[in-house]
Amino acid sequence: MSGPSTPEHTATAELLLVSPVALSGLALSSSRKRRITLTAEATSPKKIAVITRPGAVNTQPGSIHQSTFPNPLSWLRMAELVHIGTPGQAPQMPPPARHILLPFDLRDQPGDVMGSEKRELVWSIFPETTGISCDGFFVALQLRTLPPKPWPLTIGGAPLHLTLEIGSGEPIPRGRIVGLKNGFIAKDQNGRNMKDWEPLFHVIKDHFQGLEISITEVMYWGAFVIIVLKHRGTDMGKLPCQAAKMRCFYFFDDEMGRPAAPQARRLTDPVPGNPDNSQYDTLQPGLRVTSSYLPSHPGIFLSTTSGVLLKDQHGSEFMTVASHGFPAERGTQVFHAQPGNGRNIGELIMEISHTDIALVKLRDTEIFSNVTFQSDKNRQRFETVSVDSPDTGFIDGLFMGTSFQAIPSDENSPKLQWIFTTWIYGGQDSAINLPEGMCGSAIWNEDGDVFGFFRYSPKQGAMKNYCCGIAADELINRGLTLVNTSYKI
Repeated sequence: MSGPSTPEHTATAELLLVSPVALSGLALSSSRKRRITLTAEATSPKKIAVITRPGAVNTQPGSIHQSTFPNPLSWLRMAELVHIGTPGQAPQMPPPARHILLPFDLRDQPGDVMGSEKRELVWSIFPETTGISCDGFFVALQLRTLPPKPWPLTIGGAPLHLTLEIGSGEPIPRGRIVGLKNGFIAKDQNGRNMKDWEPLFHVIKDHFQGLEISITEVMYWGAFVIIVLKHRGTDMGKLPCQAAKMRCFYFFDDEMGRPAAPQARRLTDPVPGNPDNSQYDTLQPGLRVTSSYLPSHPGIFLSTTSGVLLKDQHGSEFMTVASHGFPAERGTQVFHAQPGNGRNIGELIMEISHTDIALVKLRDTEIFSNVTFQSDKNRQRFETVSVDSPDTGFIDGLFMGTSFQAIPSDENSPKLQWIFTTWIYGGQDSAINLPEGMCGSAIWNEDGDVFGFFRYSPKQGAMKNYCCGIAADELINRGLTLVNTSYKI
């Protein structure tokens, strides 16, 4: 991801090798970084722990990409290689790491961890392990004593969950089920691992419309679907048990932890938490943008985050922002980093209906450095994705699934618009690091492909520790594409 024009820093990550052999020759590259280090970024481990047996890795210079590891390491900007552990030592707690790599990949077949050879290696990573389980998504390790936080996000590429008791608090959302006698939806189809599940969504939506049962979201998880019911008084006897040979799980809308309305941070001065309110000469995704001052309350404004630079079919260029950060009473002017002591960078000219995304026409004097942009068609479950907001700095998570959410057409109409959204898992207790002010931040993968734009992260309920974003497809389907800004830097 490109950063501000000045100054230039180097982002650093560590590769921790837990093996009696050492590695060398890993190619390095550089990247720009924020002017200050934010708390969430500073406390999130950047290390990659590689757990192997002796002889599992080729030790010749430059051989890391030809090793037996299935997880590509090319996204590491820099790596400090550390050799720890010797044969015959008593098991020790692994060093703090965001991702634990193994000589095998658990993303395609997480259940393989129960095989004797793989199970033995996974069992040995944490010295107080007393149990292992896998639900097809998360690998759960039961420990006698939980290690100090922060905990790893992945193990062998699959999401990791540490617990004192298997079956307690696993993060995969599974709601209510109903009996087989309730019937089926699309029983002639096989919905598992669909590349494009939108046709199935319409079948489900139309079925519930025919039942006159109000639903607010349909989530697709590859092996099952989650259907969110608007009312707690819904007759459960009418709910189908399967859709396209997949189990249907049900939640009520008030269990989803959604905010009553999208929130923008209200500021008079920089808020506690040390956000990055620095002013940058070159604009980019993930910088502080604000509304103008409220005329009736001098000194008060709303704070959100810059998205990406797009162009329409006519070649006109626009920067995306969270539209709720610019209510009508504050006018249409957009500032970076703050009004008063910042600069006026452009004007909000259009809202993308029902998406909470607005388009800003930048001033001719502004330069915007972009990232690449791609549809959801190449998304892979458990793929590492990242957000870089002025409130958190660079943090990562795992793409888990997509959904269609119902958005009212307007306050006075019962008609709903269905918006395509993405769901990202941030790790255990990650929700506390995701404030409302990061609304509008771009969510992208290791290749720089933008998946969507941060909307909210439930602090409680069924989707705690996940974050929801408006999918980039909502803009692509309206004829907007990413601007290639490489020539401007």
